[in-house]
Amino acid sequence: MTEFRYPDDCRSNDDIADYWAVRLDDVQLSAAEEVAFERWQAADPKNPARLIRARQTWQGMEIAAAEFSDDEDHSSGSRKPDHDTGFDSEAVRRDLERFGALEGGNSRLPGMRSAKRRARPMLAVFTILLLVGLWGYSAFQPDADLIAASNPDVVGEVHELSDGSRIWMEPGTRVALAYGDQYRDLTVLEGGVFIEVAKDSTRPLRIHLNKLTATAVGTAFSASKWGGHVRVEVSEGTVDLESRTAKLARLTAGRASWQDAGGDMHYGMVALDRVGAWRDGRWVVNDMPIDELFARLSPLMEGISFVRDPRLGDITVSGSFDLTKPDGAYGAILAAYGLTDHIVPGGFRIISKK
Repeated sequence: MTEFRYPDDCRSNDDIADYWAVRLDDVQLSAAEEVAFERWQAADPKNPARLIRARQTWQGMEIAAAEFSDDEDHSSGSRKPDHDTGFDSEAVRRDLERFGALEGGNSRLPGMRSAKRRARPMLAVFTILLLVGLWGYSAFQPDADLIAASNPDVVGEVHELSDGSRIWMEPGTRVALAYGDQYRDLTVLEGGVFIEVAKDSTRPLRIHLNKLTATAVGTAFSASKWGGHVRVEVSEGTVDLESRTAKLARLTAGRASWQDAGGDMHYGMVALDRVGAWRDGRWVVNDMPIDELFARLSPLMEGISFVRDPRLGDITVSGSFDLTKPDGAYGAILAAYGLTDHIVPGGFRIISKK
């Protein structure tokens, strides 16, 4: 097997994540690359999340770069677009050049190919596959049994489950159910729920969120998975939290736990009246990662996918936001934190500093 070596500009795990994001775009890895890729993912528990973020960024660049490439291939004359594309293409070009996605950029991602190439015929298919993977979906996930519409009115709807439990859902939430003789299982595919669990000591109710499971018998709590961020907040009773390999914590009323996109666990307190406060039409958040809040806004903004400039750093948001005014909430967050966005073809908005 030929020895594998990273390019000289791969000096950190973030650089290596960028390298693999671009390399995986080529679809087929060599045997040596497969081994190196698996070793890198296993070397640091945060590396898979780094790769997801890098692929999000590269995906937005790839779509726009391909469109620009096609435009240039047909620009031998003074051809104009047949219709208004709805976004400022020159602004997108400048932003992509700043990222290094087009030739002329001064901060090209490690190993990135030039965007001045003919778009591959499979680009559209690959784009769809990446969009599915963007939020952690998989072909092996169960179908959703409960789906909340993408409008603010759904937060007041109560769903009665077969065991007598009652569940509320945030806009855009998708939940799968699997009730058996030993457990009552709910899987949050994406979104957030508040549930009042009907007591049944012979069949605990489990909510699955990524690799975490929240187990309760008779209690009330909220559980969510937005943009890779998992959150559990308890308003009544007790909830046991565990991973696939270990018991993590026992949460009582007023306690909260959340897992960031990098996989790190955090614990804290939450006011009882703020648990599932969105049922009254407002998100009340305290130091919530901006990615998680934007993921919550996404269903109310036509399913837009938000991609952070990888150099932006971690930003947390505190405040109260009206679900009926998602655009106002979005604009307020951008203004409060000195951020700007650029629309990229494919339903992306790249968030960066002004």
